[in-house]
Amino acid sequence: MERIRLKNKGIIARRTSVINELGMHARPASKIAQIAELAQSDVWLCANSIKVDATSIIDILTLGAVKGTKILIKIENQEDRVVLDQIIDFFEAGFGEI
Repeated sequence: MERIRLKNKGIIARRTSVINELGMHARPASKIAQIAELAQSDVWLCANSIKVDATSIIDILTLGAVKGTKILIKIENQEDRVVLDQIIDFFEAGFGEI
């Protein structure tokens, strides 16, 4: 996992990947959306050239993220680092399914 500082002011992004066998399905999408709702600004998930709103379960599911899918998570406000870290931790824990 690496931290990326984007040119836009305040935007921070981190890479992770889906490690659980079932990939991204409704339960983890719901949990990610709940965490993202805590952010003061927008939170985005990016995979396979698709960027989606992390507060939308439906949007997250459209990523079709199977095991091994690389995900870039972006926040637009440095004050939301805690939210970013919580989402990364959730991915690294295999969505609690490993």
